[in-house]
Amino acid sequence: MVTWRKLAALTITLVVARLAVYAVIAQWFGGLADAMCQYDCGWYVRLATEGYMSDSTWDTLGPVPNWAFFPLFPLLIRAAEAVTRLRGEWAGLILANVLFVGFVLASVEYLRRTRPGLDPRLWVAFAVLFPFGFTFSAAYSESLFALLTILVLLALQDRRMLLAAGLTALLCATRPTGVLMIPIILAHVAVPLWRARLEADIWARVGEALLPLAVAPLGLSLYMLYQYFMIGDALAFSHVQLLWGREWTGPLNQLWNAFSAWDWQRVLAVNGDASSSYAASWSVLGLAVAAGLAWRGRTIEAFLLAASVLLPLATATHSLPRFVATNPFFLFACASLLARIASRRWVLVWGGLVPLQVVVILGWFFAANTLY
Repeated sequence: MVTWRKLAALTITLVVARLAVYAVIAQWFGGLADAMCQYDCGWYVRLATEGYMSDSTWDTLGPVPNWAFFPLFPLLIRAAEAVTRLRGEWAGLILANVLFVGFVLASVEYLRRTRPGLDPRLWVAFAVLFPFGFTFSAAYSESLFALLTILVLLALQDRRMLLAAGLTALLCATRPTGVLMIPIILAHVAVPLWRARLEADIWARVGEALLPLAVAPLGLSLYMLYQYFMIGDALAFSHVQLLWGREWTGPLNQLWNAFSAWDWQRVLAVNGDASSSYAASWSVLGLAVAAGLAWRGRTIEAFLLAASVLLPLATATHSLPRFVATNPFFLFACASLLARIASRRWVLVWGGLVPLQVVVILGWFFAANTLY
């Protein structure tokens, strides 16, 4: 039996080894911290050091666009800067990788409960070697969001409703899709109440249930209150999406336009428009995996994956490869599939993941827009 300590050692070793490979390649791109810090990383680091009302270098829009970035991850970068005494790019990189290790290990427990036949060592190796999960090691909120998602579900499985609600509040302060966990909290509260509706202490149970429901949306509520206090717009995080080229037209319309463009030649474009056809393909893949999860009765996982694809897809295809490739439930499905084929073809599978990751990270260092 593989102990938790051995799994932790394996995870840390593989993550450090991955960073070492990245660092060797990054020598030709300004060093590891700068090479990893592409696109949104710069916004997170700037927010950590200067705050929301600082002047922005994004065109002539001043501080407006940075309201799209939720506050928890920048606050953690700021704390990491204070602890490590490193500049924001390094502090953010270290923080993201620590959170990634936490996500991988928390997922071991979640997978033990939901997929007991999956070898945890295979999951650890796959999570680190999966080529398109490189943003887990960049100063992005992906690692934090994935970790909090799994911790919420573990708390719900243990019926620790207040803990789950508190973690959901943090999730809602990390990214807007954190609100997708609120209906799941509601369902976990409402179903037991309905079953106990004829019991004598039903009203006492209702009172107990109200506290988690009040706590869960606090992360978003407090951020909205802060926005209203600072600029008079509680929904600034949503309204500024127009400045990023995100306009609500619906998922089907976005998919039609993306595939009609058939712009695969832009996949490796640098400082140009990203390939919408490539991004849309990832959204279709994510929805297909969500359908598979639903077919297998994994309702919560299917909902969280599908909704995490459909919500951003309603406004743009941009960034969907990252949203899908770092979704925990997409990764679990891929790891489960790999477990079924790796017993006979493991050399082929693992041997293919490593060079593909090198190719992908080179694209990232060259600032290929499609990978963003």
